Amino acid sequence: MTRADAWSDKKEASYEPRDVGTEGLALMRGLLRSQPSQARLNRRSLVFVALSLILGGCGFHLRTASEFALPPALSVVRVTMPANSLKYPGLVLAVRRALLDRGVTVVDKGNVPSVTLLSETLTPLIVTINSNGGATAYLLDYEATFSLQGPHGRTLISPSTVRVQREYSFDPLNILAMAREQTYLEKRMRIAAARQIVWRLSTFRPAAQTARHAP
Repeated sequence: MTRADAWSDKKEASYEPRDVGTEGLALMRGLLRSQPSQARLNRRSLVFVALSLILGGCGFHLRTASEFALPPALSVVRVTMPANSLKYPGLVLAVRRALLDRGVTVVDKGNVPSVTLLSETLTPLIVTINSNGGATAYLLDYEATFSLQGPHGRTLISPSTVRVQREYSFDPLNILAMAREQTYLEKRMRIAAARQIVWRLSTFRPAAQTARHAP
């Protein structure tokens, strides 16, 4: 065998294809599949950055939890609902929970400011009807009225009303499921109304503090 023949045989052997096996093929397929996902992730990141820049240029910014914090004068409060015979009605529990989430201490007694829940109403409104005149969709209109009194009973926030609306489809052939859905929506609407009430409370500023900062 000549030197050229030996070099040719060695070259062919060094480039002999190898069997990557099942695990290797699976790894390659995984890498190929991951590339579109990574591309989508990159596109979403770019869109988020672009929206942040646009909104920031317009003066818009997301509010932080500190911006919704209640003033020190409302660090300890009571929550009552005189018109309801239950000790802890659903709306009272929702408002108490929303206040606790803001770091407020809620007590049952004491010479502290009082959040008074004056009333709540839930009104179903027909949105659409079928050919037979039966309702197929409702709009639930929920309103809650509250006020804020100081430790000595002086009104700090006059009676104010918050509103929450939810729409849901109605199936007359499945009454039990519709009743469960309405009960669930009522609970979620109370929670949403409670958050609105707490937000209103976060905007309250005592008169002495306001006067001190007045120009």
